Amino acid sequence: MENTTKKAPWGVVWALLALFLLLALLANRYTVRQIWCNLTSPTLKLDESADWAGGASYERVPYASDSEAQYFDLYVPDTAERAPLLVLVHGGGFAFNDSQSRQAQFMYRYFRDHGFACASVNYRLSGEAPYPAACEDVKAAVRFLAHNADSYGYDAQRIAIWGESAGGYLACMTALSAPDAYCDTLCLGETAENRFPMPAFDALVDYYGCEDFESLRTQFEEEGLLPWVPKLANSWANEVLRDYDSLEEYWLRVPHSDWGERELVEASVLRRAERQENENPRLRTLIVHGDADITVSQLQSLTLFSVLRAQGADVQLRLVPRCKHADDRLFTDEMLAETADFLWKSAAA
Repeated sequence: MENTTKKAPWGVVWALLALFLLLALLANRYTVRQIWCNLTSPTLKLDESADWAGGASYERVPYASDSEAQYFDLYVPDTAERAPLLVLVHGGGFAFNDSQSRQAQFMYRYFRDHGFACASVNYRLSGEAPYPAACEDVKAAVRFLAHNADSYGYDAQRIAIWGESAGGYLACMTALSAPDAYCDTLCLGETAENRFPMPAFDALVDYYGCEDFESLRTQFEEEGLLPWVPKLANSWANEVLRDYDSLEEYWLRVPHSDWGERELVEASVLRRAERQENENPRLRTLIVHGDADITVSQLQSLTLFSVLRAQGADVQLRLVPRCKHADDRLFTDEMLAETADFLWKSAAA
């Protein structure tokens, strides 16, 4: 007997899948809004010129000798008095980018033209060295920069630190952890018996940093975002993950199922902030986060803001509507002028 069963054509199958997806999205307008904001985010033109006539440039200056990755790029403007120093820490999930990342370039190109010496720090990525290498590198770079301020001509008494995404985490760890934490890596000129002191920062600027790895896994669902959206949006990182499920697992080199005190407490900005490890009454903090971020939940920044404010810290939070993770609109002249105003007030305090 002839089998008369017909298979559904692929066009019908795809149409049904598309309809199912549409219905699922319509049931969650928040998810639709976040996806739309990410897909329609504009791109700014980045000035690609390497020429700068406003001061002195120092490229790939080594600050330690454990790795070729331990260097910074420094830009010191010609000013009537010594410029305050802004330390820049690039993002990239601990696994990508360098001191000349797109976001770092936006920052130093603006701030060196507005009176700040800018040091963009390169550090060991997770493919070379896992946690806590990057934390140690940034602290070593800061000690080196503070100790050598006279050699380069900026003001070591006025230092701020900025970071974005993973760099935001590293900037927060540098400013909020105890001064003697993450100091096993020696910077050039130090010895184990004679380390340079960690300076006290005037300001910490955190752009959409990840502050607590454990809550990072659940906060998108708390926001109301369908769970497959951040997984799909961040699938670009899969090429480096090997046997791990996330960039933070890969950096920590421990699967989430095996996380303990080291991963949940020691490596958490939020836990260190709660303990008030670094008692620096001068420190002012600015937190900036786009409210359409589907890489690092805005709740990471909101929680850190709440913790610092409850402690009586001088902290400000700027949630920017419709901006995605690392959105170019966070680096417009108008936005950076707000950050510059915050930094100048911090330097003058």
